[in-house]
Amino acid sequence: MLSASLRRHLLYWATQAIAWGGFVALVSANTFAKGEYKPGSGWVMVIVLVVGLCISHAMRGVIMRFRWLEMDLGSQLPRLAFASLSLGIAAFVIEAVVHDLFFPKADAVIGGPVVEAMQLLLNWVVLLFVWGMGYLGYHWFTRSRREEIRNLRLETANRENQLGNLRSQLNPHFMFNALNGIRALIDEDPLRAKQAITQLSAILRNSMSTVRRETVPLGEELDIVRAYLDLEAMRFEERLQVNYDVEPGLEREPVPPMMLQTLTENAVRHGIAHVIGGGRVEVSAHRTLDGLLLTVKNTGSYDPDITKKNGSAGGIGLHNTRRRLHMLYGTTAQLRITNRDGMVITEVEIPTSHVSM
Repeated sequence: MLSASLRRHLLYWATQAIAWGGFVALVSANTFAKGEYKPGSGWVMVIVLVVGLCISHAMRGVIMRFRWLEMDLGSQLPRLAFASLSLGIAAFVIEAVVHDLFFPKADAVIGGPVVEAMQLLLNWVVLLFVWGMGYLGYHWFTRSRREEIRNLRLETANRENQLGNLRSQLNPHFMFNALNGIRALIDEDPLRAKQAITQLSAILRNSMSTVRRETVPLGEELDIVRAYLDLEAMRFEERLQVNYDVEPGLEREPVPPMMLQTLTENAVRHGIAHVIGGGRVEVSAHRTLDGLLLTVKNTGSYDPDITKKNGSAGGIGLHNTRRRLHMLYGTTAQLRITNRDGMVITEVEIPTSHVSM
């Protein structure tokens, strides 16, 4: 395998050969087309090719030596113009001396028509300026791409870290609430408390398997929701009524892990638990034109002013859910909480294709 440095050098010289070879071939073709070809013109083109390769490489040396690549465009352009003029004069002198020395029978460049000499000089200056602009432009482009890739990698790492932190906050939050529910059952019904602990272990086992996953199938998430509501039903008994309305065929659609469970938990802990007569929780999932609509309804009322005074928009669960949705889907996902007919309705719209923004 070739080293990165060797590959760059090979690419540089291959580009040099193609560029100058193409220029010489174009000039030669134009000469033939106009019928201006003269004996020895081929060797003149060889001289142009060799001088072009050497003098442009010298231009590269100047750029690298004085670190022009680290400067802004306003500083590069005047330096490039001066270098093009200086090296253009050098290229003109080299070509003229070699031409007059090895082709004495041809029209002399030195001492010949001034207009032709000035035209030849101007050609070299323009060629080197264009070459320099191309070289600087290539490095500007590659540097921008490297910076963009680096920023994307940093952003990806940052998002992964944030998602990991949010999940690490989410699981202890859920476990704390669940253990409080089990504690309430221990004195009332030890057998049901044991069943609840078994239920909790199954929930935690499933949730731990999703720690390193950005999305899980909706069916898997619904299993955790059902297990959680079964666990809460042991404590609330007839005070908790549960209904499911899931459109067939959505079980394999990807959703953020523990998101639907978090919304369901929020409905129970902040809704049903505060209603003396209990109430019902409805979990639904339906397909929309652009993705999925996940809905959790619960008996109770939602007051956004109170949640704002508590320091977060709906508690840590809702706050984290909003952040996770934004990190995973950008602005294409929405979370809404409204009151309607004595029910709190929490709706989440997510796109069917998982694309981070």
